[in-house]
Amino acid sequence: MELVRTEAETGLISLSEEAKIDGPAWLKELQETARAEFQAKGLPNRRVEEWKYTDLKSAMKVAFKPVDQGDVTEAQINEQLGAELAAISTHKLVFVDGQLNEQLSDCSLGELSEVLSLKAALADDVSWVQSIGTVQQNERDAVQALNLALMQGGAAIKIADRHELNKPIHLIFVSTATSESSVASRLFFEIGAAAKVEIIESHISLEDKPSQTNLVTEVLVGDWAKVRHVKFTNDHKESVHLSNVIGKLGKEADYGLFQATLDGGLTRNQVEIRYDGDEAKADISGVALLSGKSHADLTLVMDHAALSCESRELFKTVLDDEGRAVFQGKVIVQPGAQKTDGEMMSKALLLSETAEFDSKPELEIYADDVLCGHGATTGQIDDDLLFYLKARGVPDEEARSLLIQAFVGEALELIENDDLRDYVINQTLAWYEKA
Repeated sequence: MELVRTEAETGLISLSEEAKIDGPAWLKELQETARAEFQAKGLPNRRVEEWKYTDLKSAMKVAFKPVDQGDVTEAQINEQLGAELAAISTHKLVFVDGQLNEQLSDCSLGELSEVLSLKAALADDVSWVQSIGTVQQNERDAVQALNLALMQGGAAIKIADRHELNKPIHLIFVSTATSESSVASRLFFEIGAAAKVEIIESHISLEDKPSQTNLVTEVLVGDWAKVRHVKFTNDHKESVHLSNVIGKLGKEADYGLFQATLDGGLTRNQVEIRYDGDEAKADISGVALLSGKSHADLTLVMDHAALSCESRELFKTVLDDEGRAVFQGKVIVQPGAQKTDGEMMSKALLLSETAEFDSKPELEIYADDVLCGHGATTGQIDDDLLFYLKARGVPDEEARSLLIQAFVGEALELIENDDLRDYVINQTLAWYEKA
């Protein structure tokens, strides 16, 4: 049966044919394969089990075109970030309309570490970047394949063995487009053995215009390495933000990812973590604050393929108006992955009767000596707690704000940087006041 293509699918296929990167034969083959995969699958819809609650085919009516790298100053970036976030001392890597801007970036991360424009690294066939597109163990879905076919911007970042960065890397994605636009970027991290890295990721826009973002982050975490990654997303109400984090953990690696989503249009954050080394651990958590008609989807796969590994997943969602959130979490314990310890929890707080939360936690276990569990809850603000605060003189709105802070607070524990944690708390307060 021939696939009937939508206008958006036709446009994306056309864009992918124009997005070829000049480079070695293996890269051309990789992009051609990805392009063929997307053409065969098309945009995912509700008939695709993993996309049951997020019908991308219906949501994306047309394909926005990418724009050339625009002009932006450091002062404009800091203004959009806000004084609190801009004040944190970091190694800034600035991506303007998807492309690494070296003039605005601090590309010096220390001896033997490297930061390269992804397009340049691929065109020059840099040896350590040749693993791009291969970190993923499971079959690529249509969105991941589309990213490989479309990718133009992004960066390749290598952290040397035993190197501990003196301050976080701040990945700042800036949109300067004055009309509807799209960006397809990819980040490739190779974190050396026993290295320690903190990553902050922010997405900002100079103009309040709809956008389509397709971002894939591949992370190779070496033996005994420690990585902390904190991401903030606050897009236009008509934007589509598709993000994939694909990680592979070595022996005793320690990886933490925190994602904060504030409103936006349609946001899907997908995380796939593969445990390749014994005694590795990962802590994936996040907060979503959604009002209006915002739709946020968190889809997670933790693939345990080694001994004595640990996974922790905790997500808190607050929904107002017609906001909708989706949580799909799966923990896979492969044969032989004994002593696996996995816990997964998703909780939602509904502030209106028209909000919706869909949760689908799963365990897929093929070993017998494991400790795994999952749970999900949905509820409203506790009237007894609200009465308790109001009876002690706390005004109604302030009491509700305090209860929302307490609700999301548990998920913020992964953020070890005090300034970052305070920033997220203040963003929560600002969201509630605006919602």
